[in-house]
Amino acid sequence: METIAITPEAVEEVKKIYPQIRSHLEKYMKDRNFTMSNSQIFIFLTYVPSALAISADKKVDEKELKILDKIARSIDANALDLNLVELLSFAPEPMGVILNEEFNLKIGCELLYISRNMDKYENDFIQAVKLLLKFDKNPQADTSMTKTFSRFMDQIIESSLALDKEKELAKVQSFKQRLGIA
Repeated sequence: METIAITPEAVEEVKKIYPQIRSHLEKYMKDRNFTMSNSQIFIFLTYVPSALAISADKKVDEKELKILDKIARSIDANALDLNLVELLSFAPEPMGVILNEEFNLKIGCELLYISRNMDKYENDFIQAVKLLLKFDKNPQADTSMTKTFSRFMDQIIESSLALDKEKELAKVQSFKQRLGIA
């Protein structure tokens, strides 16, 4: 993702969007009994499209478990671009957020949990990811979040072992349309 300039407009956008994102994630975080920082939410939501794709056939197969494991091992909340962290700091942070080290350990399990329980949170996660995509200032660029999310979802479906591949493809396409990345 390209670096977002810290302008008064960007600061106002963060102040406006993050409370909305948090409202969509409130039920999930309450159910799971933890609170994420703004930076952790940003990272988490960048991987939610993978959980959406995995959940398309309502089960998590062996290949998908391996994909989630690989994703989980690559996540590092401390590696987020410093400029982005500074921008996100303009949005209010709640008290009692988990430490980045705990987040790094927990995130894989959380992606697996939501992959298995997406029915419970589907609309909230779709709305939160759509809000996150407002930070994507050049969605047509090959390196944009929009293109990356779409490619990532396609790769997961290509490696899936689903019995009804057409139904799963249709569900992922529906997710992509609802996210605005189709």
